[in-house]
Amino acid sequence: MKVVVTGAAGKIGRWAVRTILEAGHDVTASDRLLREESASKKFIQADLRDYGQVCQLIMGCDAVVHLGNIPTDVRNTSQAIFENNMLVNFNVLEACKDFKIPKLVWASSETVLGYPFVPKELSYLPVDEEHPTIVKSSYAMAKRLTEILSDMYSKLTKTQIVTLRFANIYEPDEYEKIPGMHWNEQQKEIQKKNAWAYCDVRDAAHACLLAVEKNNLGNDVFHITAPDTIMKEPSEDLVKRFFPDVSLKRDIKGYETLMAIDKAKKILGYEPRYTWRSVLNNDGSLKALPEDQLSLSKI
Repeated sequence: MKVVVTGAAGKIGRWAVRTILEAGHDVTASDRLLREESASKKFIQADLRDYGQVCQLIMGCDAVVHLGNIPTDVRNTSQAIFENNMLVNFNVLEACKDFKIPKLVWASSETVLGYPFVPKELSYLPVDEEHPTIVKSSYAMAKRLTEILSDMYSKLTKTQIVTLRFANIYEPDEYEKIPGMHWNEQQKEIQKKNAWAYCDVRDAAHACLLAVEKNNLGNDVFHITAPDTIMKEPSEDLVKRFFPDVSLKRDIKGYETLMAIDKAKKILGYEPRYTWRSVLNNDGSLKALPEDQLSLSKI
């Protein structure tokens, strides 16, 4: 399968390129930034804000994995984020329509669920794909509007468009930051803003591959996270303490994620393999990391 990966110089993009290549697919990597050391020998520098460049990039491919957005709402102005991400996403959707690309996979975000989460705005936990969306930033607005456009384009073209709502992405060598960023009492309160969800970048990349290889879908949205929360406490204890008035939609076992991944497991076959618990001890100290679990700093 010929696959184009946009945002290939980014955090998920670098791993997605390698993961899809290792599965035997022909991958063209692309980003606005040059990435000469990409895992793919086919790397095209392209500005997705230019529709002509998008067309040249994707024509003749079998699938597009679209990861090329401004990835955060804290380093750019609201106007710049919305203008860039909406135009880029529209161009990709429109080009996929015009060139009859049968599969599109793209990265949405947990922010569309109401980030930062407020107890009175949560209908239930764990939040699943049916939970109402609440937009609070231009970044989340662009993601949510693109989800709506994806549904429209999928029905218009009768093609497969898969939306992956990723949580906070971690690379293997970033787990050592967790104790200082999340485990003290002040941070526990602050980090409830996404119900302590996170995702290992390797699982995110594998989810992209699963979505590319899956057939007979229409427009589908999937939550993609680690199997657990980023906290040491059991998930039900976290809910009782920080979201005491929010009802549980189902039983929560152990440390399981509060951003439900049941749908992704059932339909995509998504089974997250990586967790901070295999990297850190309960006191926050690092376990010995095997060579293959280090960050792809040069890929």
